[in-house]
Amino acid sequence: MRLDEFLCGEDISEFFCGKWGKEPCHFPKGVFSLEHPEELLASLLELPRLRYPQVRVLNGGGALNPLFYTKSSRYGLSETIVNDKVLALAVAPNTIKIENLASLDPVFERWANLLGRMFSSKITLNGYFSFGPSDGIPTHYDPHHIFAIQLYGEKTWSLGVNQSESFPHGALTMSNNLKPAPTDEQELKAGEMLYVPPGRLHSVRTALQSVHIAAGIHTPRCFQAISGLLEKAAMLHPELRGDMPFMVSSEAVQFRTLSNEELELAFSLIKAEQGNSGNLFHE
Repeated sequence: MRLDEFLCGEDISEFFCGKWGKEPCHFPKGVFSLEHPEELLASLLELPRLRYPQVRVLNGGGALNPLFYTKSSRYGLSETIVNDKVLALAVAPNTIKIENLASLDPVFERWANLLGRMFSSKITLNGYFSFGPSDGIPTHYDPHHIFAIQLYGEKTWSLGVNQSESFPHGALTMSNNLKPAPTDEQELKAGEMLYVPPGRLHSVRTALQSVHIAAGIHTPRCFQAISGLLEKAAMLHPELRGDMPFMVSSEAVQFRTLSNEELELAFSLIKAEQGNSGNLFHE
């Protein structure tokens, strides 16, 4: 599979210039599908290597206590899932979430490999099994790109404002009193796909039943590349491993921030390692 095939005829230049990292994009037809997706949850739960918290039961914006569906007791927490209990909880208003599907099933491993090759990035595949009427995770944003692949049923996505200028390195869930009104809604039907950029507020709800896969595209980030170069430079240059500059008095040790000259020296060492590692940014 090629990138243009995955994007289902969407103009690649227009998508990456106008949508990628900026705006959601609805695809009327996706390229990934499964036979009998309505049976997927039951088949995954039969796998002996499935454990908590890889599988969780979400309810009304939170997560149910694993005591309800694992072999845990008041004496300790067990990672062992009780399949019958999970299936009994697979009713409204619950959503079953299973993470890292590529580690469980060869089909999803193949999907992850294809996406990883197309986007040159780390890929995560998480499955969501909703039994409406139900709500998924509360309004939140993720720090990575998402392609939501609807395999069965329907799901409504409420999309809010873009937080990409201020979002941190991790996901953030909005509290009810800070939750902004949605700016757009997308109804996703079986066989369709929705792209959600990093930092875009969103929430989901299911009226009847839904099975969808969230494909996370964890692209390499500039700060990660710089951090890697700094780690490498610190291995070679002891001055980068030393304490921050400080002053000592009879009362205490006082550390200060780096001066511009000291920062320039540090970055010159980092840039020297960059020269040995190739270009940081694509031209």
